[in-house]
Amino acid sequence: MSDLVRTLILCGILSGTQPVTVMGLLLVMAGGVDSRRKGLSYLAGAFLVESGILLFASLVLGGTVSNISVPGRLFLIIRLALGVALVVVGFLMRKPPKKPQPEVPKSLERLQGMGPGKSFLAGMALADYQGPVVGSLAISASTVGTSGRIAAWALYTLLASGIPLIMFVVVRRSQKAMDKMNNATGWVMQHRRQLVSWFGLILGVLLIGDAIVGLLAN
Repeated sequence: MSDLVRTLILCGILSGTQPVTVMGLLLVMAGGVDSRRKGLSYLAGAFLVESGILLFASLVLGGTVSNISVPGRLFLIIRLALGVALVVVGFLMRKPPKKPQPEVPKSLERLQGMGPGKSFLAGMALADYQGPVVGSLAISASTVGTSGRIAAWALYTLLASGIPLIMFVVVRRSQKAMDKMNNATGWVMQHRRQLVSWFGLILGVLLIGDAIVGLLAN
């Protein structure tokens, strides 16, 4: 497995399982009223941002930085720093909050009752930016050709957009599944700190390992 493929797999998982993005999807679809259009609009907004950033990097920035140069090593250090930051957030989120937390974070309350148009904008706003940026830095320092970069972009998109799309399809398959989703949304909101904690710890450790492998290789 090449360094670029390994990094973009991690970036795709990072984007596809981003807790804020997933919580946004659940809240947009909650209630069941026009949930199909709102859910697809939200996913389209997130797809436009996440895959658009990486596609631009694949077509324009690919191979512009040597992976053994100072900027190339700096990109790896940025990846390492992001991994450390995620681990720190993961540990901080394991501590109980000092004040009672609302059932739905105030920053996400407005997602409930949005129409398809606003859901699209919400998807753009709540899309994961960490994965595409890290992936873009990796692509800019890669030595693979355009076809290889496009293949890596497709792999990232498969994970970043495919994971939430699978959630959407599963939820939309029946009214029973929709009811379970509404119940699950409450559970996710109630346990959001724990979910963010595990997300930060697991993805942070993986990003740190990926960055260290890249630094040792160069």
